[in-house]
Amino acid sequence: MLYDVIIVGSGISGLFSALYAKRAGCSVVVITKSNPFRSNSAVASGGINAVINLDEYDSVKRHIQDTLEGADGLSNAQNINDMCHDAGDIIAELKQMGVGFDCDEEGNIKQRPFGGASSNRTCYIADRTGSAIVQTLLQQCRKEGVEILSNHQLLNIAKFEGRLSGITLVQRSDSHVIAFACKSLVLAGGGYAGIFRGHSTNPQESSGDIIAAALRADMKLSNLEFVQFHPSALKNGALISEAARGEGAYIVDETGLRFTDELQTRDTLSRCIVSHLLLGHKVYLDFRHLSTQTIETKLPSTQKMALNGAGIDIRTELLEITPSAHYTIGGIWTRGDTSTNLPGVFACGECAVTGVHGANRLGGNSLLEGIYFGRLAGIEASRRAKRQDFLPIDYAQVNKEYRRINLILESESHFNINAMRKNLGESLFRNVGVYRSESTLVQALEYVHYLMKCQYGLHCVNKEKHNNVELSSILEFKNALYIAEAMILSALKREESRGVHYRTDFPSRNDKYYATPSYIRNLGDGFLRISFEKDTLGDFLYKVKSLFTRA
Repeated sequence: MLYDVIIVGSGISGLFSALYAKRAGCSVVVITKSNPFRSNSAVASGGINAVINLDEYDSVKRHIQDTLEGADGLSNAQNINDMCHDAGDIIAELKQMGVGFDCDEEGNIKQRPFGGASSNRTCYIADRTGSAIVQTLLQQCRKEGVEILSNHQLLNIAKFEGRLSGITLVQRSDSHVIAFACKSLVLAGGGYAGIFRGHSTNPQESSGDIIAAALRADMKLSNLEFVQFHPSALKNGALISEAARGEGAYIVDETGLRFTDELQTRDTLSRCIVSHLLLGHKVYLDFRHLSTQTIETKLPSTQKMALNGAGIDIRTELLEITPSAHYTIGGIWTRGDTSTNLPGVFACGECAVTGVHGANRLGGNSLLEGIYFGRLAGIEASRRAKRQDFLPIDYAQVNKEYRRINLILESESHFNINAMRKNLGESLFRNVGVYRSESTLVQALEYVHYLMKCQYGLHCVNKEKHNNVELSSILEFKNALYIAEAMILSALKREESRGVHYRTDFPSRNDKYYATPSYIRNLGDGFLRISFEKDTLGDFLYKVKSLFTRA
């Protein structure tokens, strides 16, 4: 199959990319590993930040300042400025598409407080904002003729003579390897917090497949050490939205003591909760002072989640919580126009590093980032597609993928994939969690290297090719190990504490050496290079080239 633009990922950023590329006249397909409602966008509950009431209590300037402060000295100020200024128009566009934001009696969109924000600027649909937006975008994509292919898992980025030519995939329905050609590729496949299995709000599919494929294609990654832990999750990893605290739920211990400020930034609040847990306390969300009407109209999903996931009626009982890996700030390095160092490939959403989150993301900014940069990626990808020809697919590469898949399917397995995934998650949570140090990071790295040796004995027990879930899990696990190694190496290299990256052996921020993103490059033969030097010459040459190609 040939497409002008292929988009991998069906979250908010991918769907917006698809809409704008399609509107530019390109043939477009969205590739998704399972179904679109499994994306992290669909479970982003709390809301989306935007200044929509320019009066005495808020301003775009304050939104920019809050985002910069939350980023803890590591951000792209220009990207933040552009995103925040565009936020109001994004809300208007969503509303015009049919997104039904909660409104007051006069028809004005309601806004709730969120951590790290100096004003109430989070627009919402009860506590199911992400799923409501995704549903609307899917309807809009189908209406405008965007093709959506579910249950197709990305294997690798295909190149011809070092340039983008397409992608290789495995069809989950029959385990068949196929290749699609494209002129432009948008990577929007989410993050890697799912590798903390058993201690993550993400599904296990969030294993960093897209980012691992980018690294294998010699694309530059950045900031993989920054993993945000959500302060409030159930013991089983189920997310309790920040909307709960935004609507007034307290954080208390077993004595009923409110020991922290519920609306601190997520990094600070997670460390505060973990410190309290390490002292032997239990930590709870307390909704009992809220009215039944508030709970049932503004927090219905939270009420249902607590009842189904923990057997707790939040109207009358305390809900026990713990921090859990939630959002990965690191990923594929991008320029301000979402382009990457591989021409023709663009990245947006959680898998991309745009610099708007810096070292710590503010709640409510992820959906905004996904839409703003998703739209931009669709526009830029379509522009490039119109001035490019298709390149050949190297079928030697496709045949190599075919043999690899058959080997996993047909050989005898020596290990249990579920046990290995769980053990990896336990090790990462224990050693690369809210608190980390050189000794814990080295322990985690040694265990990852041990699992890397074991992975060659991982094969499918079930040899059936039809909808083989085990095959998909093994492919995800191999990607998870690759990303885990890069994440740990980056965390070891950054000898300071900044945002969500807290080193107990280096508890202070060090602007002299580390006031810059980390950069990860694949050197080949299993070696990765971690550095903090920016390629300023390469950026300059790209900008000069862009001026001529757009003239």
